[in-house]
Amino acid sequence: MKTLQYIHERLSDAELRKKLATVVEDVDALVPQSEAEFGEIQKFGLYPAEECVPFITKQKTPFYHLDNMSLVPKDDVRNYLQYGDFKFRQLEVLYNMARMDSTEAHEWLRDHLFQGSRVDARKKAEYKAKFRGLERADWKRIQVEWMKYCLMLKYRCNSLFRKDLNDCRGKLPVEDATKTNYSSNLFWGARLVEVDGKKYYFGCNVMGKLLAQLRATRGKMEYSLPADFHLFGKPIIEL
Repeated sequence: MKTLQYIHERLSDAELRKKLATVVEDVDALVPQSEAEFGEIQKFGLYPAEECVPFITKQKTPFYHLDNMSLVPKDDVRNYLQYGDFKFRQLEVLYNMARMDSTEAHEWLRDHLFQGSRVDARKKAEYKAKFRGLERADWKRIQVEWMKYCLMLKYRCNSLFRKDLNDCRGKLPVEDATKTNYSSNLFWGARLVEVDGKKYYFGCNVMGKLLAQLRATRGKMEYSLPADFHLFGKPIIEL
């Protein structure tokens, strides 16, 4: 089976499309029309496993610090992430804050949920329920642009992240979604599959592609966010 045919067949699955529809505005826009499009940031692809470096959210596993959920060791203050006066240990903290178009939501997250530590999935669900209806209307359109900003900030602050990124140069980082089932897993990451006897990672792998771009540009990526984008009621800090 040709790789493009495999992707088109998988993306005709109603359940997968339903999940992806919670993440992006147009699921069809994720479907590549040629193998040349596999490398585009928001296109599905099949990436030969031998050319990839997978990482997962588990401490002490290879390339752990590439993961958005990775935690800076508590006593490693020099590698804490910092946005203005706000210091934290996990990038997912900053990424999730901007999802809500509400200064109150940002401050609640800072003061009650994260407390300089890590994202708790149950608390994150509580946060979404508490501020339901306040999510930015344009979130699906701008989420990747905001992720670029977050990754640049992590690159600037965290030497553990920079080391893992440089140590996998020459290969494509892959957020390994093989053993996960959350709705956005094949958008941000990719799953190990076998096609015609060969192993590939299947997914958009948006995170991995952004990491590869960040590595190639040594921490600098162009991003575009709307004029009203804010954190804590103020325009975001320029990097």
